[in-house]
Parts: sequence; C-alpha cells; structure tokens
Amino acid sequence: MYRVFAILLSLFIATGCAVSPKQTTSATTDTSSQPARGPRAELALVEPVQASQARQAEAAQLTQLLSNSELSQEQRALVYYRRGIVFDGLGLPALAMLDMNQALEIAPAMAEAWHYLGVYYMQHGNYVSAYEAFDSVIELQPDHDYVYLNRGLTSYYDDQYELAVNDFADYYFQDPSDPYRIAWYYFAAYEVDSGRAEEQLQQQLQAVPADSWGGTIVRFLAGAVDEPTLVARAFNNIESHEELVARLCEAYFYLGKKAAMAGDTETALNYFKLTIMTNVYPFIEYRAARTELFRLRAPSAGE
Repeated sequence: MYRVFAILLSLFIATGCAVSPKQTTSATTDTSSQPARGPRAELALVEPVQASQARQAEAAQLTQLLSNSELSQEQRALVYYRRGIVFDGLGLPALAMLDMNQALEIAPAMAEAWHYLGVYYMQHGNYVSAYEAFDSVIELQPDHDYVYLNRGLTSYYDDQYELAVNDFADYYFQDPSDPYRIAWYYFAAYEVDSGRAEEQLQQQLQAVPADSWGGTIVRFLAGAVDEPTLVARAFNNIESHEELVARLCEAYFYLGKKAAMAGDTETALNYFKLTIMTNVYPFIEYRAARTELFRLRAPSAGE
C-alpha cells in the first residue's frame, strides 16, 4: 500500500508538469551574431526522436497500478489521466483519448483532461467538440495556462480569425516576451489585416532577445533573418540529439508557415512533412503541421 501511494505522489508531481501541446523554453542562446552558414533547410535532416523507453516503462507501470483495487476513484482518475499523457507523448493519441474519457467518467471536473480532449478534437478537425471542451476548461479553471492558446488554434484552423485573434491576444498578454505567443498572434492577425500584423510583429519582437532561439524564429517571420541563418542557428549550442530534433521541428514548421503565407505551396508541403518526420509529438508545431498539410492539399483534393 505504501508503494502505491508513493507512486501516486510522483504522479501528482508529474501531472503538475504535464506536457502541454507546446512546451519548449529554448533557453539556450546563440552567441554568434552572424553564424556560419549551415546546411540548407531541406538537407538539414536528422534521425527522428525514438520512442522513449522511460515513457513506455511508465505506461506499463501505470497499467499495472490501475489493477490495484486499493485505489480511490480520485486516484484512479489521476492515473488514467497520467497514462493518457504518456500515451500522447509516445504518439498514440487514440489511446490517450480513451484514457482521458475514462478519467472524465470518474472525475467530470478534471480540467486537464478536458483540455487534452480539446487538443485531440482540434487536431482531427472536430472543431465543435474542441470548442465545447475548451469552454469546459475555462469554466472549471479560467486561469489555465494553455486553454486560450489551444482555443485560438481551433478558431484559427476553423477559419474564425477574429475569434482566434482574441484568444491569441489573451494568451500573448500573459507573457509578451514569449516568442511563440508572438508568432501565433501574428499568424491570426495576418489573416485579418496583413499590414497591421506586420507592423505589430515588428513592435512585439523587440521584447525577445535577438540572440535567443525564439528570437531568431520571430525575426525570421518578420524578415530580419533569412532561411539559412535560421537553420544554422538551430545547430548552435546544442547539448543533445533530442534538443537538436526539437529545434528542427520548430524550424521546419515556421519555414513551412512562411512559405505557405507567400503562396509557395510545394515548399510549404515539404517543410510540414519534415516537421512530422521529427516525431516530436508533444510540440504544437508537430500537431499543427498535419493540419497545415490537410489545408494545403484541400483545394486540389477534388481535382
């Protein structure tokens, strides 16, 4: 019994740090103002991230824990939720969704489980269900860290750009120095008024250090950094293969967005495919890349 509760305690801690649809601080900075030219973006290929053995072991441990009759209903809901997060990190979203539904059957007020369902529905184009899930999160936990981001993404990919701008603005003003908040605010604002969005981006990027990885991304979007420089900086000050793949996941995605916004569909398709090939499942860029592919292919789907 003591071991059961020790495991549950670790789950409570892990749940508090659960992987969000997009979590990367990219704290490592690039100290070179003019980095050497690296490989061309389409040639900057690395081995994709492999399925984590630690996550697989945790999934097995959680499955075993669910067979313990000593768990309370509240504890069981937590274990289902945590296993869902682990399945999602392994690239098994259908299994993750099943576990989130199990958690909600037991604990209908679990905001984090509703949040994950919203992300799942958004990824699969079920926007009505996604809105309902995110609205449930806001009702249960109005100060949730990521609900406005993901409801904004739902509106953005549902072509409800004014609504997306509102949610991305709320998300941005929580931390105006976060380059990823700036990027998504820009994408939505661009669809409403491209000229104003460009002016806004130039103003907002001043809050992000130019020599940081995130600063490089937003300056690339603003046209102050070119493609070779973006890719070269992805390789700077890297401490692990996983960190490099994570950066390239982001680089490929924003290269794809820039190409798509310029009307270069073929290039955008290739970059979004490269994003998916990294297997960095929890990142918002990985999740959004598939939707971007569907959107770019849609006009020719019936031809």
